[in-house]
Amino acid sequence: MAIVANAVKHTTTTTTTTAAASAVLSSRPSRAAATAARTALNNRSRSPSSSLSPLPPSPRADLYDPAADALGSPGDVPRGASASKDDDESEVVEPPPKKKRTRKPKEPIVYTIPDVEQLTTNFKGRLGYACLNTILRKQKPPVFCSRTCRIDTILKEDKGMPYLKELARQNVLDLVKLIEWNAEHHIFFMRMSSEMAPFAAHPDYQYSLEYMDKELKAVGEVANRLGVRLTTHPGQFTQLGSPRQVVVENAYRDLEYHNEMMDRMGLGKDSVMIIHGGGVFGDKAVTLERFKKNYQELSQGVKNRLVLENDEICYNVDDLLPVCEELNIPLVFADYHHDSLFPSSQTPAELMPRMLATWQRKGIKPKFHLSEPRRGAETLMEKRAHADRCQRLPDPLPEDIDLMIEAKDKEQAVFHLYRIYNLAPTIHGASSSSFL
Repeated sequence: MAIVANAVKHTTTTTTTTAAASAVLSSRPSRAAATAARTALNNRSRSPSSSLSPLPPSPRADLYDPAADALGSPGDVPRGASASKDDDESEVVEPPPKKKRTRKPKEPIVYTIPDVEQLTTNFKGRLGYACLNTILRKQKPPVFCSRTCRIDTILKEDKGMPYLKELARQNVLDLVKLIEWNAEHHIFFMRMSSEMAPFAAHPDYQYSLEYMDKELKAVGEVANRLGVRLTTHPGQFTQLGSPRQVVVENAYRDLEYHNEMMDRMGLGKDSVMIIHGGGVFGDKAVTLERFKKNYQELSQGVKNRLVLENDEICYNVDDLLPVCEELNIPLVFADYHHDSLFPSSQTPAELMPRMLATWQRKGIKPKFHLSEPRRGAETLMEKRAHADRCQRLPDPLPEDIDLMIEAKDKEQAVFHLYRIYNLAPTIHGASSSSFL
């Protein structure tokens, strides 16, 4: 059962009736008196000690009417006049009291767990999810790690780089909460958002992460203490095989930013950075050679963490495995879903020993990716989109690797597999539209 929060739109209608004055005093105050009255009105609303710029004039100030001011506000009696019952009834009509707004009490969030078919497995590794926790994101205040902004915001005088860097710091602070929540719920594998420090690799607005070194160290301390593996996946524009040098230079900066972040966290060699082969740019063989050449220009720190992932459009395992073996780069098998859309010449079972060897040579624990196409998908483009959850662990599956679940339901997709295979206790579980 999907959770739907019902919102009630409240409309408050206030009717104010002001009776017209029966007479206007013959003497009109001078323009100087009107100006003095307006100035007094504005000054009255300011604190004498305020250091802020002057308050804008009241919207009613431009509508100042000396005659009405002489009459006074409704209910006032002009100087020299006496109040009577007739005056009250004929000249002044008090507005009705405003209706008190009522809010419908919020319904508590209830997570329901759909029934699942129980299956068995020999898998002993960790299951993880990418970037966002659906439960924490809906909290008030929300917990998430992808705060960002537009360049227009950076250019504003009251925002600028300090505002941008504070967004990054808040992302890092929330990452600690996310790691702790994951460990409490038996999830010990997670991909960090590539937007942790927005614009940190931008050619015009890049910045060092030294200013939040303390916060980054706290992330690593918590992750290492709780045994949570953290990885990153730089974006699709990080392409080392591009024929455009500006794209390659941007890729260098992006990889260095991710490496700096994980180094400052104090994360070990299992915290890898995943990238794809990228586009083929009209000639796959030439592009792969360009990739090899540009890879050699990377810093050793980036080389130590960089891993390659096959995809469903441009580069399958046949294309990338020889490159990984030549350059000593681990290969992320991504995954049985991608391989089914762009299969290799051999089956996953036949390729498995070679793929695992790319990890073993560098002493890094292997990590693969698992996803499934959405229900009812028919075309290749439809099948590329990830389903809300995965219904089965893949076969073949090495027993002791880490498996990233790439699914829309994030941590709920991990819980779903936990329940199917009895891998870990689950407390939360929100049903998806796929199961309604």
